[in-house]
Formats: sequence, structure tokens, C-alpha cells
Amino acid sequence: MIPGFDEFATPLSEVAPISELDGAVIAIEASHYLNRLLVNPNLKEPLLAALGGLPFTMRNTVSNDMAAFRTAGITPVFIFDGVDVSKTRALFQQADEAVRANSTAWNLYNQHHAVDAVAAFGESCAVTPETFYRYFQLLLKELGVDFQIAPYSALAQLAYLEQHGSEFVDAVCGSSEILLFDVDKVITKLDLQQGEFTWLKKRACLESLGNIPSEVFVDACMLSGSAFLPTLPQLDASNLRKPTKIKAALDLMNNFGRSGIAVCLHYQDDPQIRQMDYLDRYRRSRLAVKHHVILTKDGKLELFDQVSAPGDSHEFIGQRLPDEVYYYLSKGLVGPRVLNWRTTGEIAQGPPLDNGESSDYQRFVRNQIIPLRVAALSVLSHHLHRVYLHKDVMLRVWFDRNNTTPLIMGEAADPKPVFLHWNVGSAAFTNKVNELKDHGISGVLGVAVASLADQTFAKQTIIKKDESNPLRSKEEVAFNTLWRFLHLRGYIDSDHFLTPWGQVLQRGLEAAGSDTEIQEAVFIAIELLRLELLHYHYMFTGYSHAPSRGSDDDRKYNTLISRVASLGRLGHKAIGFTGPLSRHLLGYHSMITTMRKALRDLEEMCLLTLFLRGDAERERDNFAELSFTLPFLTDNDVGMGIAVKSYLDELASHENPTSPSTRDAVRKKGSEEWFPHCIDYAADLDRAFKIWDAVYAAVKDSGDLVKEKKFWRNTDEWLAQRR
Repeated sequence: MIPGFDEFATPLSEVAPISELDGAVIAIEASHYLNRLLVNPNLKEPLLAALGGLPFTMRNTVSNDMAAFRTAGITPVFIFDGVDVSKTRALFQQADEAVRANSTAWNLYNQHHAVDAVAAFGESCAVTPETFYRYFQLLLKELGVDFQIAPYSALAQLAYLEQHGSEFVDAVCGSSEILLFDVDKVITKLDLQQGEFTWLKKRACLESLGNIPSEVFVDACMLSGSAFLPTLPQLDASNLRKPTKIKAALDLMNNFGRSGIAVCLHYQDDPQIRQMDYLDRYRRSRLAVKHHVILTKDGKLELFDQVSAPGDSHEFIGQRLPDEVYYYLSKGLVGPRVLNWRTTGEIAQGPPLDNGESSDYQRFVRNQIIPLRVAALSVLSHHLHRVYLHKDVMLRVWFDRNNTTPLIMGEAADPKPVFLHWNVGSAAFTNKVNELKDHGISGVLGVAVASLADQTFAKQTIIKKDESNPLRSKEEVAFNTLWRFLHLRGYIDSDHFLTPWGQVLQRGLEAAGSDTEIQEAVFIAIELLRLELLHYHYMFTGYSHAPSRGSDDDRKYNTLISRVASLGRLGHKAIGFTGPLSRHLLGYHSMITTMRKALRDLEEMCLLTLFLRGDAERERDNFAELSFTLPFLTDNDVGMGIAVKSYLDELASHENPTSPSTRDAVRKKGSEEWFPHCIDYAADLDRAFKIWDAVYAAVKDSGDLVKEKKFWRNTDEWLAQRR
């Protein structure tokens, strides 16, 4: 969103009845649509920044909107952003604003100013539309609505679609930033409830500013600020009294050379401009807009204005990946995160929702999670040009942003020998899958692990690729992707037998049964155990609302149990959250979220390279469905952890915490007073304890792999009296 643009554009906009779009195909910027969930007072859930996860109302909102589109005779096509062309500093600038807002909100909450705290959390920019991309894509797939992921900016892809008129779509809908590109008109608001839409002609904007050329208009918009470039500091000066930033920017351009670059050159010696490296960033961003990359109707990548584009476009767009990679990205087979690391050569690690003040979390993201990220990058890099095998990626973290840590790609293991023997067709595994289902084991993750507990079957999975018979079915792709992923994670050895950690995982998944969400929780728990991060020890100094009642042992037991419960999902009605918060558990949830994303990244690279290698049939129309079949797709919230912590804390305040009457009374209090919008608070507690059972089953049979097993046993015995 260009700052102040709405104020400028509102008088120029036109409103028409939605009926005029009957029969139209409209391409919609996904981020623009999702931003409503964060800013519309009737839709936003202000405590998202305090809970993490997904909006509880999102499924209903999306379903209702898609139904409204059908009623209006409109066919929507959603366009998502792909690989990011912006750099680290833009991310950190937004992160700094989020940290300040979150700190204010937590201070208010700790001082018992609940209403003010909720409002403050609602002002946080920590939660962005990109957070919900994969879940939104999943919902669209379920509802039969088409979507596409752009190679880079969705705005550029929308501009390409608009330029080709009725060949693709009848209109485009998005934020004001689309006017940076060569479009004639854009729908800025679709109000399905009111039955009207608002649209804006670019020509009207140019005429209102004195009939200026389009290039001058774009320069003024760039200086005003956008997703590509922050606002020119001089436009934020307190003594600058102009009605809108775009008019103020135009005035500067008129004074200093009629172009954006002339303004930047005039102020290039200003300390703030030099600190921001604004001149160089302007040049790169301006070129990125003028010569942005789009995916053509033929599936090829092209630059806007290719004839005049400089030969070093990688300097402002990033390194170019093979067109095949962008094609799979466009279909939703993978997300853009790892691709972005590879093209920019940088991982920009911003703070989590709890602000990341814990030294344990900072060590986690700077050191402990790195092998997983290197593995994902290695899988991708070994299937690209050889130059990437020796091109390091630099990690820059928000708490030490002036320094970088190299991820040494030359030292990463080659995954190709692992992949060579994982080409198992359905004829080899169908009987085993059916056998496991008869024993109550289902879900691709549970079956993938349990099947290899049978060493006779495991030996039969050592299969090289049959060039004439690539993997075709959804099950073939899913199982082979997961087996490759599990092998790289050290759960499977070169004989395709389960390793000691694989056996621990198998025991936990067996206890999880057919519940795929509990299977995911068990997997993440074991990954955290391997890093010695799932325990009762205090990790978040200064964070509020840790377990606080009962004896020292009571608090330790509660801490471990509620951390395990934080791996689950709270069953909540389609309404914003109302209930207690815990920054302490939110801090631990940040570790869970980061681990989940790292696992998903590696898994997606295993899936992507299955096709890049030609191990799977490329001619298909279910790429997104293949991706959605695999685990770790969406984040959970911390609500279940808070629910368990609240329950166990309250029990500890009673004289007889283990009596049935006390437990029933506390469950009733939790349902009626603490979590009034839970679908079934008692059922959530029971589900959390099932997660505990599955994780403890893995720990109990882990031999010497897991430390402090005696404490785990004592905790299990303590919990057994309080469930």
C-alpha cells in the first residue's frame, strides 16, 4: 500500500453495482484480499499476534465470500506473491514496528489493562497476509477456486493479465501499488455484502496531478513508499505540510529535476539517506518495477520491456532459477521461501510473535535450526546449476543485523545418492498400506514410518528409477517424498531400515493412531527432543504467565505438559479469541512454528526435486493437491497450551487437586469463564493429553536418546491423577 494513496485516490475513484461484473473473470491480488482479515474491524481478530496460528474465522469468511462471488456470477482467480525482490532492511523495518507494538500490548496485559491490551495487539503488524498463504490456497482448492503463484510480485503478474484483456481476465483487483505497473484501471474494492465495487483509472490519477507522464507518476509513487521501497525520509519530515505524500513527492521532483532519481541524488549526502543506502535501493527498485519478471501464457518467464532491459537484471531481481521451478511454484507445488533464499543468497530472520528476546530462541535460529535449512538448500542446489553448490547463503538475524553468518553450501551432503533408491511404485506398497490401515494406522506420515518397521518390506523399497514408468499416483508421490525426507532427517538408514531415532518416531506415531494432527505434533516433539529443547527448564526469562501455582514440582510438571500441549490446535468457534494469554508459552510456540516451517521447507524441496529429476510424471493437473497431502502445511496456535496450563494451574490452587469433583469443577470453570468460545473445552484437554500420551510413548522407549526420562515418568504419573 502506498502511504496516503487512498486519500489521494478516493475522489478519483468510481463506484458501480456488482451486477456489472456478472459473468466476469477477475484476477485478485491474494495479499490485498487477505489484508481484510487483518484490518477490517468486522473481520479482524486482534489477538492473532498473541496466539499465533490461523484466524478462527478465516474458513467461514473465505467460504462465504466464494459463495457470494458465485451468486454474483463472478469467477475469481487469486494471484499470490512468489519470490521476494525486496531486501532484508525492509523486513527488519516492519519487524521493528511490530516489536514496539507487541511490547506495548504485553505491558498493558501484564498491568491488567485487558481492553487496552487487546486493542494494542490489534495494531501490531507482526501478522502479515503471507502468514496465511498456504492455508488460503488449501481453502481455495477445497472450494474449487483457481489460484496462481507469480514468479515474483503478484502485482506484476496482475498487470500482465490486465494488459492481455479478455484473453485471460476481464478485470484485476488489488492494492494501489499495481499502478506502479502498466495498467489502465484497477478494482480497488469489492464489497460483496453491499453489492458494489470501486475502481480507479490510471489516467484519472495522471490528469489530477497536472496530466503528468506515467513515468513521472511511477517515480512519485516510488518515493512515497511501497512494498518495493520505503518512503523517502524527507517526505516524512514534520514540517512538510502537503495533502498527500504523492503530491509532496511530485513537488520535490519538480524542484530537483523532474525524476525520482534526481531527488535521490539531491539528498544523497543526507545522513539518513546514506544510512538507508536509499539511492542504490531506489535504482534497484525502480528497475525491478520497470523490468519485472512475469509468467507468460506459454509458461515462460519474461521481463517487462525486455528489449531495453539491462543485461544484469539479476542485480535487482535476484538470481534466475530454471523456468521449470517457477512453473511448479505457480501451480502451488511448493512455496517460495527456500527459492527466495537461493535467489537472494540471504536468509533474513525476523523476530517471532513473542519478540524473540530469549537467548534460547536466538541460539535456536542462529545455530540449532541451521542444519535443517542447509539440508533444504542443499536438496535444491544439487538440482540446479553447479555454481549454486559453492554459493553460500548468508543468515542475517534481527538481533544482530549488522553481522551475517554463512551457511556453507560446499560442506552440505549431496542428497542424490539417497534419492537414487527411493522410487517405490504402488504395486510394491499397496498391500502394506492396507495391512497398516487394518491395524488402525493411516495418514501418509504414519504409514510411511510404520511400513519400514517391517524389515522385509523395507528391503523391497530399494528401487532405482524406471525411466519408462515414473511415479504417477498421488500416493506414489507422497510416500516417496516422505521416505526421502525421513532418510535425510536420519530416521532411515541406507538399508531403508529405521534408525534408533526412527524407531522412537515409529513408537510415537503408533500411539498417535490415525490422527494426522497428533502425528505431526509427535514428529515436531521428537525433532525438539533431538535438540534438547523439549523439557521443563525455564527458557524465557522475563516472559509473563508461566505456570505459577502449586509446589516447585507442580510448576515444572505443568511447564513440560503445557509445552507438549502447545503442539496441538485449540478447537475454537468461528469468532475472535477470548481468554487468558501467556507470553511464556507463546515464546515456546515460536520454537514450534520455526521447526514446523523448517521441516516443511525440506519436505517441499524433496517434493520439488522429485519432479526436477523426472522421477515423477510431469504431465498432471494436481500439483497443489500433491503438496497439500503432505504434513506441516499450516501453523497451529498456542491456545491449547494455554488451556492446559490454566487447567493445571487452577487444580494446584485446590486443597484436593486430584479428586473427580475438583477436576470437573475446574473443567466447567474453564469452559464457562476462561475459554467461553471453545467448542468443547473438556474435549480440548482430553486431546492435549492424547498428544502427551503419544509423545511420552516415544520418550519411554527411547533408550539413552532422550535425557531426563525419570522426570518424564514422574510427570506422566502426576498427570494421570489430574486428567
